[in-house]
Amino acid sequence: MEYLKIEDEIKYHSQKYRIQREIEDMFIEEGYFYIEPSLYENLDELESFYKKIGKESLVKIINGNSDVVALRPDNTTNIIKNIIPKWKQGMQLKLFYNSSIFKNVNNSNIEEIKQLGIEYLGGFDFESDIEVIVLALNILNKFNDKFIMEISNSKYIYGLLEDINIDKIQEKQLKNIIYRKNKFEMFDYIKKLNLPSKIIDCLANIFEFQGNISQVIKRAEKFYTNKIMEKALEELIILGDFIKKEGYSKYVCFDLSMITELDYYDGVIFKGYYPNSFKEIIKGGRYDSFTEYFGEKVSAIGFSVELDEIANIINTRR
Repeated sequence: MEYLKIEDEIKYHSQKYRIQREIEDMFIEEGYFYIEPSLYENLDELESFYKKIGKESLVKIINGNSDVVALRPDNTTNIIKNIIPKWKQGMQLKLFYNSSIFKNVNNSNIEEIKQLGIEYLGGFDFESDIEVIVLALNILNKFNDKFIMEISNSKYIYGLLEDINIDKIQEKQLKNIIYRKNKFEMFDYIKKLNLPSKIIDCLANIFEFQGNISQVIKRAEKFYTNKIMEKALEELIILGDFIKKEGYSKYVCFDLSMITELDYYDGVIFKGYYPNSFKEIIKGGRYDSFTEYFGEKVSAIGFSVELDEIANIINTRR
């Protein structure tokens, strides 16, 4: 953010620093310790992962050996690729970071995004889900009590896709339609696929599976489910009960059509928003299977907080 007066700029940065300290204090109080991710990524080491987010979005530079490296596009990947190869059975690590990620955006401009975030590795699955989501809710509530958090479980859509006999390109197109929540495009696209009628009905109605947990279950139970999808619904019901006990039910919307930009989550996923902001303030989820890519499957969940966006919202409000 740019200011005409130096006083306004100093005030903004002081305010942003205060917000950062308050969030870091919340992390420390919950037992997380600080880690500094490395700035650079080796493209060859993580080529298959970077294909998912698109190489065109990476900020690439050439090192002294004339090798092409990238400025980190994602803090979670950067952290676990260094930790998981050294993992020992029975460990539990609660980490937090305060770092930037870098992306190429329109017209090849480089965007630096300041993030605070946590990673909870090796925790008991459901207990760590609850702890991490309640912490995310507490952060959102601390700076604006008119927030909304969307929650789903990625097993629901992945379970559905497992029973659809389509190729990878078609699956990617279908995921993109769900991600953009385009109902009319969905109707047109699924007509072209040779799918069982019960799965067509589920996909045609999937954007209606949102609301409080009771509404979501009532709507979704009329349509196709398999064991994986049923497991996702069971986990969300239990999570919904804990959120109710914490007093956050009115702030939470469950949405079974939710898909994240980073395709490595395999359990609960969530995004938090403030009014009058189109950016996600908090986003995260469970990614056990992604740790296996680095040598061992470990219970893992985390989230990142967009520090600049919180500071901008508070500054605009005043």
